Amino acid sequence: MDDKVREALDRLFYPRTVAVFGSAREGKIAHQIVTQLTRGGYAGRVVVVNPRAEPPEGFPGVQAFATGCEVDGRVDLAVLALPAQFAEAAVRESGAAGARVAVVITAGFAEVGNIDQERRLLSAARQSGVRLIGPNCAGIMNSANSLMASIEVRARPGRAAFITQSGAIGGAVLGLADTRGVGFSKFVSYGNRADLGETELLEYLAADPETDVIAVYFESVTDGARLLPVLAAVAEAKPLIAVKAGRTSTGQRAASSHTGSLAGDDAVYAAAFRKAAVVRAAGIEEMLDLCEAFTRLRPPAGRRLAIVTNSGGPGILAADHAEELGLQVAEPSAGLRSTLRELLSERCGLGNPVDLTVEATGSNFERALRLMLHDEYDAALAVNVATPFLDSRALARAVIAARDALPSKPIAAVFAAGTVVAESVDVLQQAGVPCFPTGERAVLAIARLRDREDMLADARRARTVPRQAARDPGGPGAQLPRGSHHPLSSVSTLPIAGLVLEPDGWSFLCGRGFPFPAHRFCHSREEAARATSDSSSVLRFPLVMKVVSPEVTHKSDRGGVMVGLQETAAVTRAFDEMAARFAGASFRGVLLAEQVTGGLEVIVGIKRDPVFGPVVLAGLGGVWTEVLHDAAVRLAPVDDEEALGMLGQLRSAPLLSGIRGSAPRDTRALAGLIARISLLAVEHPEIAELDLNPVSVLPEGQGALIVDVRIITAPVP
Repeated sequence: MDDKVREALDRLFYPRTVAVFGSAREGKIAHQIVTQLTRGGYAGRVVVVNPRAEPPEGFPGVQAFATGCEVDGRVDLAVLALPAQFAEAAVRESGAAGARVAVVITAGFAEVGNIDQERRLLSAARQSGVRLIGPNCAGIMNSANSLMASIEVRARPGRAAFITQSGAIGGAVLGLADTRGVGFSKFVSYGNRADLGETELLEYLAADPETDVIAVYFESVTDGARLLPVLAAVAEAKPLIAVKAGRTSTGQRAASSHTGSLAGDDAVYAAAFRKAAVVRAAGIEEMLDLCEAFTRLRPPAGRRLAIVTNSGGPGILAADHAEELGLQVAEPSAGLRSTLRELLSERCGLGNPVDLTVEATGSNFERALRLMLHDEYDAALAVNVATPFLDSRALARAVIAARDALPSKPIAAVFAAGTVVAESVDVLQQAGVPCFPTGERAVLAIARLRDREDMLADARRARTVPRQAARDPGGPGAQLPRGSHHPLSSVSTLPIAGLVLEPDGWSFLCGRGFPFPAHRFCHSREEAARATSDSSSVLRFPLVMKVVSPEVTHKSDRGGVMVGLQETAAVTRAFDEMAARFAGASFRGVLLAEQVTGGLEVIVGIKRDPVFGPVVLAGLGGVWTEVLHDAAVRLAPVDDEEALGMLGQLRSAPLLSGIRGSAPRDTRALAGLIARISLLAVEHPEIAELDLNPVSVLPEGQGALIVDVRIITAPVP
């Protein structure tokens, strides 16, 4: 981080003097800021600045000045809560008074269309040596020095930091967190992000000794290429949790290709977060659950989860959700069951969940948790569905004792319901054991603890794997089938913009070692006839014929594909039919290829995302692409192992591994193809979208063949 940026952020969070610009009358925002600062325990100096030098009523220790230039002594932090038309002058006065950072609460800038006014504000800040948070933001908080320069509710102290574009979301999170017992070290609402934003704040918080976990709420990202390495570095240093709004909005814009539509904005954000090992939360409550889990629990060494409960139903619901999230809720071994039987009531259920029944005592809970965690399980969930006659505090102390006995094994709790368990929940929270409202939310938090470890391992491995050139057909499963290098011409470059004719796409990829069935591009019926009889490059029956025309994009829908051609006469008749059918559609000829049988059809594609750059996609292909939308997306490039992980993520993955007696498919060959296509996206930025749909994945050891190509190019930004 730049030293000047660090200095500005040090002044932001640890100011000795705060100058609040705006009317200090009661009911005004500046008055609220002064109230938050002075009544919350902040020990620094607070002054107000407004044209009348009017001090706030009820705060005799707060001086007032007519301009920022008149403030005696250095100002460290300026907080602007005055009309937008006066903000530019206030920033200049702040700089003259020594401030290196200003929090601009004031609204009325780019968010309402006043872009030029926001640009002038930023220009004034640059000229004055002042960095900006905002405008149109809700302020900042630092629990370490009781600094609350915000219009939101004061959060309790904690070890998680929260930064957000939305001030309203910030207020909602801080308010809800207080009821959950979740505290924050620092809070920043950065609003319009005219200057400082999530990138600088994340870098600063990654090195903050008062912060163990960082949560961030995104609405938009303008420079993904700059943000992504920052996310990765921060996530390596400490857990980073992200909420991204707009998952189903107009971000899922129409696209020209299957890849473009399947790899919509949200899928790309998910891929970016995964690549950087950022833990994604679906919403505010889940984010708070994860903040609580990551600040209070160690990550489990594996995915084996033990559930101990005094009520069968909630335990089963938790177990169901745990398995959906990839946790393993296996039954105890025979030896462990025998030991549990000796120590527990004969009425207890000894599977997993272990059901201690409503008669469960604290010693029952502690014994079961300790025994299950000692050898066979990596993490545990203690579920207490209390009734008024039970002393839930004793059960809470038992959970704490089990945690203390095995500190390396995370234990989460679910104590329900309501006021009956309020005191016991307090006991758990004070001891640092997270307590969740439901078992489903608890197991999700445990799963995400483990997910982060796996994502970090993937990210570290990817950084150590050397890139393989996209033109290199080597690597696992990359053998080229017979005739795969039989294009009529060699295309080394692609057109600047527009749809690439399919023969050119085949030739371009063939020249880079990508596997195709034997094929020929034929301009005339005579060429088509020779393709099946020329001994030097004869194509073997049966054949597929596809029309070549810049005006025919969806060939199958318009009768532009003929399959099962078994003889030369059938080929020439098919050519004549194609020529007649598409006579008015800039008919260029046909593409003849050997028909591929016995393969599973998948789609592999790349697209250029405007925020994060090239992405690669893989999923079930052919006619199922539009129906099932079963696809995995990653930022390019990926290696073979990451490509295999993509395939394992698909709902249709069992089709690749072989089900109901069908042969396993050559997933290694497919993974190698995905990896090389992802490198192609990096090496050829002129490719805006590319579909290989379908790629026919043959039985294990036989490779994978590209059957159809669609490439769209665009000028490189």
